[in-house]
Amino acid sequence: MSSRIRIVVGFDGSVDSWAAARFAVVEAGVGGGLVRLVHSLLDRIAYATLLPPELTGDCDAEAVRLLDLARAELLRANPGVDVQSMIVQRAPGAALVRVSRSADLIVLGRHGHGRAPAGGRFQRVHIGAVATHVLAYAACPVVVVGTVDEDALRRPVVLGLDAAAPSSPAISYAFEAAQRHGTSIRVCYISRPAGRTDDPHADADARLQLSQALAGWRATFADVPVALDVLHGVDPAARLLDAAADASLVVVGARDRSGAPHVGFGAVPETLARNAVCLVAVVRTQRQAVTRPAVIG
Repeated sequence: MSSRIRIVVGFDGSVDSWAAARFAVVEAGVGGGLVRLVHSLLDRIAYATLLPPELTGDCDAEAVRLLDLARAELLRANPGVDVQSMIVQRAPGAALVRVSRSADLIVLGRHGHGRAPAGGRFQRVHIGAVATHVLAYAACPVVVVGTVDEDALRRPVVLGLDAAAPSSPAISYAFEAAQRHGTSIRVCYISRPAGRTDDPHADADARLQLSQALAGWRATFADVPVALDVLHGVDPAARLLDAAADASLVVVGARDRSGAPHVGFGAVPETLARNAVCLVAVVRTQRQAVTRPAVIG
């Protein structure tokens, strides 16, 4: 991976895609990185809604105008970041998956614009239309953004981890993010009850496994405070949503390419991306672990 981070943003002019773009340039600004706004062509009604009245009737020209406006706005606030743009003809989910092969990070808004299944009318679409597809197939980590409060970025990072099968890429991403923003990590393992829920030995074993899994990263990122939590519940997503209430970011491992869920988490990434009040980072389990600090900052 290049030391110069390459961040791709799915940008359609919606409020959440603006939030995603602003978050991306802040992240890229730490290390002088590159941000590429990827825009899938919308219809005329969409551009009429998103842009000041100068409608040309040419969707390609309107797309260029929207991206030029976005670049100018982002560069005013972050002049040191290289902000580029790219217009694609294909559906946004497929386009973002394709460009993820040469990116270090994909950033998406929780909601965006799209077409209705019938009639082609401009509408607001749920995360499932684009982000769920990207979360399932992207070749790099994906961050889903709702709203971004820069002060909130100093809150702890929550890392959802399986003590028996920890995701090294997710651990690496969480430590890098915490170090970059000068905050701590709260590592959460969800223990599903299989008998007594107050068994101190089971909790102690889980904490030991977590400590062993994190040992190398704690040594590399010695300035990042770490807390270990064993949480009990039958629904890992619900418990992580509770933990994320006071977090800046929640990080979990993604499904592998075979389609099998990461052990112990099932559909947790998508549930978090839909519902968490903070940023959500979903990191593929097969991505190679990074040992040097601040790779994505």
